[in-house]
Amino acid sequence: MKAYDHIIQEHYQRVAREAGLSPQSTMADQIIRQRETEAILRFIEAVLADRQARGLTDPPLVMDVGCGNGYTLSVLRDAFPHLRLVGVEKVDALRSLAASRFADDAQVRILAGDVRDPDFHQGLRPDVLISQRVLINLLDAEDQRRALANMIHAVREPDADGIGGYLLFWESFQTPLARLNEARAEFGMDPIPPAHHNLYLPDDFFAHPELEPFRTATYQPQPNMLSTHYFVSRVLHAVVTRTFTPDAPFKRNSHFVQFLSSALPPAVGDYAPLKLYVFRRVRPR
Repeated sequence: MKAYDHIIQEHYQRVAREAGLSPQSTMADQIIRQRETEAILRFIEAVLADRQARGLTDPPLVMDVGCGNGYTLSVLRDAFPHLRLVGVEKVDALRSLAASRFADDAQVRILAGDVRDPDFHQGLRPDVLISQRVLINLLDAEDQRRALANMIHAVREPDADGIGGYLLFWESFQTPLARLNEARAEFGMDPIPPAHHNLYLPDDFFAHPELEPFRTATYQPQPNMLSTHYFVSRVLHAVVTRTFTPDAPFKRNSHFVQFLSSALPPAVGDYAPLKLYVFRRVRPR
């Protein structure tokens, strides 16, 4: 057990109590949650097409590491009924919520696991691994690196073609947060720090010899797909609020933000700390 574990446990036990089975559990921003989930669905579609093109037709095992209350697993269950699904969650209260969601569903398993442990996957070998904002909850850079290696080595090993399992990560990074705060500073606003239970990643974090970006002719994910939304919600909305209603309380998921974030192209600039990265496991080069 690490010294920072109590910070993470206390935060997510509170989230479990307050949010229950809500989609906003662990992510109160509705647009971010929606777009994270949509990106995961598109990723799974691309993985299934890629596997079929390579002659792999059996239902893949998909593992959601840090599955929280099981919301993403429930969306995957509805969208892809043939998938075999496993959720791994360290926080007891969140894991109990996820287990309750799938109590009568033999297609979904919920396991206790700590991604810092090489055996967190309990011997299962997923074809696909997804992880949303898990690595930033490890408040030690070496633990983050070790956890990444553990996740890479959990997925299916490369086959004769040198290609193994697929991995998706939603994680937050230092440089775009600094850029977002530079934009806020232009209007005299204070910087937004990382949450107290987060340690943001360096830009080169995913430069790993066993990771190859996953793209196809029809699947071209944009890491900065939340950039416009972050600028609208963390800069423009704050400027307008300060100008016209300086005494109004902060309002999350406002009409202003929902409209502009939906009306504008999503990936303008690089202002979103939270980024999407997708990979295939390959043999080290």
